[in-house]
Amino acid sequence: MINRKHTLKYQDIKMPKFINPEIISLDKGIDVYLTQGGSQKLCRIDLVYEAGIKFQEKPLQASFCNAMLLEGTTSQKGYSIYEHLDFYGAYTQLELNFDRATVSLYTLNEHFDAVFPIFSRAINNAIFPKELIEVLVDQKRQAYLINQEKVEFLARDEFFKKLFTNHPYGQSVDLSDFDNIHREDLIEFYKNHYQKGKLSIYVAGQKPKNLQSLLVDAFCNFQPTDTKEITTYKISSIFQKIHISKQGAMQSAIIIGRPFFNSKHQDYHCFKFLSVVLGGYFGSRLMRNLRENKGITYGISAMCVQQEEQSYFVISTEVKGERTELALKEIYNELEVLRNELISPEELSLVKSYIMGQILKSADGPFSQSSLLKNMHIQSSGFEFYSAYQYMLDHLDAEYLKSLANTYLKENDLCEVVVGNISF
Repeated sequence: MINRKHTLKYQDIKMPKFINPEIISLDKGIDVYLTQGGSQKLCRIDLVYEAGIKFQEKPLQASFCNAMLLEGTTSQKGYSIYEHLDFYGAYTQLELNFDRATVSLYTLNEHFDAVFPIFSRAINNAIFPKELIEVLVDQKRQAYLINQEKVEFLARDEFFKKLFTNHPYGQSVDLSDFDNIHREDLIEFYKNHYQKGKLSIYVAGQKPKNLQSLLVDAFCNFQPTDTKEITTYKISSIFQKIHISKQGAMQSAIIIGRPFFNSKHQDYHCFKFLSVVLGGYFGSRLMRNLRENKGITYGISAMCVQQEEQSYFVISTEVKGERTELALKEIYNELEVLRNELISPEELSLVKSYIMGQILKSADGPFSQSSLLKNMHIQSSGFEFYSAYQYMLDHLDAEYLKSLANTYLKENDLCEVVVGNISF
């Protein structure tokens, strides 16, 4: 029987034990990072190419190329590729951001020898059928038109254009771009960034028996070349407040933010902690104020988003149109409180526990740890990142956090974009 007179033992949450990856170096400068673990005989392979949006020469080139990679070769139609993979219980996933393009394969190890050659041949010999490109263009055009009616989409687009002026991170898509993307554009991008460029491979789960030999066979013709130099980002010291009226909109989308430093900056970990206090979890200050107390939004968040060349800090929410002015006032009030008042020891402890719990969740199993490693490598870092994070959490200083708020969270240093039913 449980003795309810004794309280449960409490212990601090510690950092998870990270799996040191086995590194396999193939020819052509391709490194394979193998994160082994798990009780099930299955694995995931991520092919990570330097083929993100920032490398494209024209709008839609990178995203359409990535979307069409598995749609057929000279010897096999796209539907046949998917049928074969499905027969063996395997499936694929395509991801794209500004910095990287990722093509993933999930498969049982017992079928790896049959599945991986189908997958790799499709990636290495894509032909981009014209008729399927036309279907994709129509689908994406329709999705674009729908998004043009969403205040959140318009606000985010405007925010990136202002925050990253004259940099590939700030590029956007116009309706006319859907008429100007052609099969030749995709083939050119594919040759420069998928058949050449730079490739890293991440394998998670239990190691397939013939992994290395199949990888060597698959990428023996890969031709790595140096990727083009990207424009150096110059931070603007002045951001204007941009308010755009959207006729017929019932809500307003609010996005406030600024450029943010990468993980090697001395203030990175503490400022990220500050962003969690502000709006990084359900009980954060912005959520308590605008959702719980004022009832003017379903949700509001504050976060630091990592990118290879220039990261950013952002606060985002959607509110009822007539409450837009109140929402802005309360957001800036919360920033002022961070600048003028110390965070209590109780709140510091609560947020620390939340962050540690999120880290444990994000590192649960080899698949998750491989994903973490992949993201760390984009920042030219590794799992030592979390050792520095742990040190910061163990030495939290409310005075220092307050000084960071005064340095980085001044209203005049923030880019403010509001789109929607603006009545103020």
